[in-house]
Order: sequence, then structure tokens, then C-alpha cells
Amino acid sequence: MALAVSLLDISEMRVATLTLLLLVVLSLTGEAAAQTDSLQSRSETIRGKVVSVQSHLPIPRARVAIEGTKLGAIASEEGEYRIAKVPVGHYTLRASSTGYTQATQEVVVRSAHQVVLDFELAEKAVQGDTLTVVGSEALATINRIAVVSATPFSVEDVNRYAAAFQDPSRMAENFAGVFGRGTSNNYIVVRGGSPSELLWRLDGIDIPNPNHFGKSGSSGGLISAINSATLGNSDFFTGAFPAEYGTRLSAVFDLHTRNGNTERPEGRAEISLNGLEALGEAPLPGIAGGSVLVGYRHSTLSVLRQIGLLNYEKLPNFDDASMKLHVPIGSYDEINGTGLWGTAALDIKNSTDQELGAGSGILVGGLDWQHIFSSEVISHLRINHVENRFDEGLGDGTERTKIAYNTAKAELTFTPSLVHSFEIGATAQHAIFDLSQSGARVFDTSQHANFYMAYLNWNWHVLPQLTLNSGIYSQFISLDTGSSYEPRVSLEWAPSEEHAFAIAFGVHRQPEPIEFTQALHYVAGYTYRPEPDLMLKAEAYLKDYSHVPVHRYSLDSYSYLNEGFAQRRDNASTISTGVGRAYGAEFTLLKHYASGYYVTATASLVRQEFAGSDNIWHFGSFDNRYILNLVSGYDIALSTSSTLTLSEKFTVAGGGMYTPIDLVASQTIGREVADSSNAYGARNPAYVRLDVNAEFRFNWSASALTLYVSILNALNIKNITSRYYEETFDPIRGGVIGSIHEDSDLPILPIVGIRFEF
Repeated sequence: MALAVSLLDISEMRVATLTLLLLVVLSLTGEAAAQTDSLQSRSETIRGKVVSVQSHLPIPRARVAIEGTKLGAIASEEGEYRIAKVPVGHYTLRASSTGYTQATQEVVVRSAHQVVLDFELAEKAVQGDTLTVVGSEALATINRIAVVSATPFSVEDVNRYAAAFQDPSRMAENFAGVFGRGTSNNYIVVRGGSPSELLWRLDGIDIPNPNHFGKSGSSGGLISAINSATLGNSDFFTGAFPAEYGTRLSAVFDLHTRNGNTERPEGRAEISLNGLEALGEAPLPGIAGGSVLVGYRHSTLSVLRQIGLLNYEKLPNFDDASMKLHVPIGSYDEINGTGLWGTAALDIKNSTDQELGAGSGILVGGLDWQHIFSSEVISHLRINHVENRFDEGLGDGTERTKIAYNTAKAELTFTPSLVHSFEIGATAQHAIFDLSQSGARVFDTSQHANFYMAYLNWNWHVLPQLTLNSGIYSQFISLDTGSSYEPRVSLEWAPSEEHAFAIAFGVHRQPEPIEFTQALHYVAGYTYRPEPDLMLKAEAYLKDYSHVPVHRYSLDSYSYLNEGFAQRRDNASTISTGVGRAYGAEFTLLKHYASGYYVTATASLVRQEFAGSDNIWHFGSFDNRYILNLVSGYDIALSTSSTLTLSEKFTVAGGGMYTPIDLVASQTIGREVADSSNAYGARNPAYVRLDVNAEFRFNWSASALTLYVSILNALNIKNITSRYYEETFDPIRGGVIGSIHEDSDLPILPIVGIRFEF
């Protein structure tokens, strides 16, 4: 039973009391905000650097302007710009330079923090003696190779979305083709693919599972250990991703941390009903342009129990810390260090819960040395260590799974001209898998393996309006799985700045104990950008699965494509002969923040089918059929120094298929028995949910205060997540009675917090 099962319905009295307390705090703070109206409007500095996306060298004399104002700056010979005394508020910045495409970024200016925004501008394609630019750089991905199924997002996106908990996974639920599995976990289903098909990457480091309370082989858990306050602009890929990404079948989270402030120390502290957080950043003494950024979080879910919102004796606890170190060395070298640590524990003994284990841990450390040989050649040398620990209480002891990776990676980008660009990379990785158990049955086993990966990307501007991306990803494993070679290709035609058409194909393989599971991706899309901050996108896709693990010794409907998270599996009893497919269409309307509001609306058709060892085709557990999302937010200026931001997220999605429980057979043998004669013959009801959020921001001379309240599942709809069979003792009849129970997502739940920045 998930965490939601341990929650009792919140009484109207408790909600009213919590709301009253919030209003009192807001009224007191409002008086302080009113006093600031008589003072000068608060302001801060926006600064950063403008460089070439091809060479990473500075672009002198580039212009950076704040749209809708007369404020702006011209970059120095080192590409650095500074805009001082920018009034607090929400803005869009545009960077431009002769011979380069333009780029825009969104920013919120607060009185407590300098805003550091770096821009990367792409050189314009050349045709004869004429410079030609096609395609808008607004809303562009960080990875310029990707032309389909890619969504960029900024740290402002992570912070603003209602009920995102500043968690990248929950933020991604707003994207087309993506569906979350409920508030009590952050597993996401992308285009009908299992959550285990998602790749996490942080600053070039592949992490098996960066979440608290995950399971071995899964990609999700309760909440992310990655602190979104340390993130910069990043990408999310939902299919046919470029050749530099591998080992997963459906999606990629390519996250990038930001550098700390290089001019002055800054910090923030936050407390809410579900956690404590502290973050600090400062320049490195004696190192020009160097910085350090450190964040720490501690869960305080016990507060929810103390005020009556949770009726749960054994609450999950977790802590995590993040670090980013930035050390420039001269004009052509820099070293970046990334660190992530987390630990979580939940003392449970008897539970049918499949989402939470007894605990988890994560440790990530990596160094990246970037060297610019010339305007044509850039190299990266990365070394890192990643460790995941998963503990599970078994009643008679604790089972611990520990996975550790030591990795060395070399990458080289070669751009001989504006027409051609090449990227090549090679990775060597040593993995250690440990499985141990304490208690009644003690054992400890260990297995070692070597992984080798390589990729090549070629970006060719065939014409100024036509771009061909091609590449190949390869992987070799020193186990029985063997080797794999996976070609990728995409073509984009952008006849004007407003219109772009693209097609893509990719072979993607995920290593399994027996052999690689394969998915062939076919994607076609059209993008229309009538305005710099407005995008309409339509895509159609097909994922053709093969070599899927199914049962070896019986003919039934089991398929690993339907596993929502990692399950205990006897590999000797499976064989990779299963097949499947996922297909659909997506429509996105994306209005980035401008004129005080933003809107994201998506409509997705998602179908997932599979065939087990019985060779009978079924619609699967991730066959949601449709997913509708509406996310919006609006800023209301309360004064020259205070703002109210209202946001909402509304989701309607079809329920996936499942195999019913045979109640009579279960009661007969005393344990759960699936109705195999009706395999995947029932469908969950539709999932409907509304989350709302309100933020009050107050800016003072050297600090800022944000008060926020989020109401999760504001309509208090009971969304069923799973079913299970359980036997209980009936004191009246004097015997054991077995019955089918339903797990549901969280009921209505308010979360209140305060964030102080200085």
C-alpha cells in the first residue's frame, strides 16, 4: 500500500483552520509589504556571458536586452554583460549579435539574488555571400542535435508548476505523452513505456535512480534527491533521442546544474509542512570566476502528523545534499565538480506496498575537465562514481541491493565549418552489484561487470533550411548480454522562422540479464512558432518493441513491458521473445511566460500493446488512451515590491488495463490469484486531478520572502492506483475472511511553506 493508504480524509475543520492561519500570516506580511510601497522600488543586477554554441568562445559586442523595457547591455570583449538596477519582476531577455541567431531566456528578478544568465548563440548558416537564419532560437533545446520529441525547461519551470514539489519528474508530467503514477510516487510513464525505460543524466553522469525510496532496476521513487534549486536549463527527451544517449528505451532526463554566484555570497532557507531546505553559494577565494554551490534538505513529514493531516505512525524520513564546484583555469580550461548524496529510511514490517522499501541511499561524485583547443575543437574528460543502495524489509530481515559504477568518459566536438559538426565519445565503466540479506537468512553475493559505450554524431546543414543529424551508439557488456550497435537519424526542414518539419528514426536497446530489449522509434513532427514566446507542436510516433522478457516455461500474458517499477524476477524463468508496440499522437500549445502569464496545454493519444509467451495481443497497463493537461499561471502585482502568483494543473487521463483478481480462487488457497482467463481484461477508471498553488513574494532591500500554499487533489477525487487481496480476522464470525482492497492516490492535501532569500 502506497503512502496514500496511510492518509485519512482531512476534515473540513482542519482545512478551515489551516486556511485561517495562512490568511493571518498573509495579512501581517501584507502590512509589511504596504510599508515598502513608500520606499524606492527594489532592484537587482542581471549579468552573464554570451558565447558561441559551436566553440564556447565569447562573442564580443553581443547585445542583451530586456524585452518590454529600455534596459540592456553590450557584452565586453570577454563576452560578459551586466544590467544593473533592474526592478524586481518577471522578464524575458533576448541576446543577439551580427552573424548569430537570437536566443531568449525567462527570468524572475528578486531583490535578494543577482541573476546570472549565460547565452549560447548559434552561428548563422552561410549560403554564398548571404547569411541566412531559419528557425527561432526561442524555446530551443540545450542539445542542438535533437529536432524531435525534445522539451527544454528552465529552473523557473521546475519552481512554478503547481504540485511539482520542485521535482523534475513531477514537472515532466506536464509534457505531452507523459503520465504520472500519483502523488505518492514520482514514477512517470512516457509514451506508453514503463518507468524503468527512463534514463537520468546529471552533468553528463548517468545515474540509475536519483530518487528516495526507489527500487533496484527502477527509475523512480517517492521524491527526487536532486535539489531543483541547483539546476539550470535542461532537456527532456521523449523519443528518438540523439546518439549520445543510450541504455534506455523511452525517455531521457538530461539535467544540468548551474554555477554559484562568482561575485558575492547568497543563500536561501525554506521550511514547509513536508521539509526543511538550505542553500548557499559564493565565489571561490583567490580564483577569478570560480564558485561553489551547496544545498541541503531534510524531510519533516512528522509535522503533517502532528497537525492531524497524516494518521501514520511510521513516516518516511530522508536527507539529501547537492554540490556544484566551478573552477576556471585560464581562458581555455575549466573544471566542474558535481556531488549528490541522499539517504532515506522507512520502518515498515508488514505491508503489501510495492512502491516504498525500507530505505535507500545515493552517492554521486564527478569531475568534468573542459578544454577548448580552438574555435573548432572542444574536449571533455569526465570521471565519476555513482552508488545506489536499496533496502527492503522482509519481516525476517532486511535485503540490501547495492549498485556502484566507476566511469571514465572522453568526448570531443569538432566543428570544421558552419555546415558540418561532429561529436564523438567513448566510455569505460566498471560496475559492482551486491546483494545481501540480514536476519533469519544471511547471505552476501557480489558480481562485477565491465561496460563499454561509444557514440558518433554528425550534424550536417545540407542547406540553410535543411539539417541532417545522423549517428550511431554502441554498447558492449562483459556478460552474456553481448554487444549492440544502434543507428540514429533525424531530418529537419525549416522553410521559415515560423515553420519546421522533422522526421526521426532510432534503434534503442536496454540491457537485460539475458539480452538487449529493443525498441525501434519512428517519429514525425511539425512545429509552428508564430511568436518568440509561443509554440504549437504536433508529433506522431511508433515504438516497436522486440526481445522483451516473458515467461519461458508457461504460455501466459506476462510481459516485462507492463512492470511499473522493478520487481523481483527469476531470470532463469524468462526468455526474451516477447513483443510489443506503443503508438500515438501529441499536440502541444506552449505559451512561455510573457505579459504576466504562461500556459501549457497538451492532448495526447497513447496506446500500448504487447504479447506475452502466449502470443496473444493485449492492451497493456500503460495504455491510457488519452492524456489531457492544462497548466497555467498568472502574476498579479500587489505593489512595486510584492507579487501574487496563481497557478494550476488540471489532468484527465484514461485508466490503464489490468488483470482482475480471482476472489474465489484467492479465498480457496489463502493468497492472491489473478484471473488468468481474463488477462488484462479490465480497465481502471479515468484519472482526474486538479492541483492549485498560490505564491506571495515580498522583496526588501537585501532579502526576499515567499509564502506559498499548494492544494493537492483540490477536487478530492478518489483515483484508484492498484488492487490487492488481503485476509483479515472477523471476530463476529470467528474466522479469516479474504477480500479485495483498492489503493487510492492522496486525498485533498494542503501544503504550506515559507522561503527566505538573502
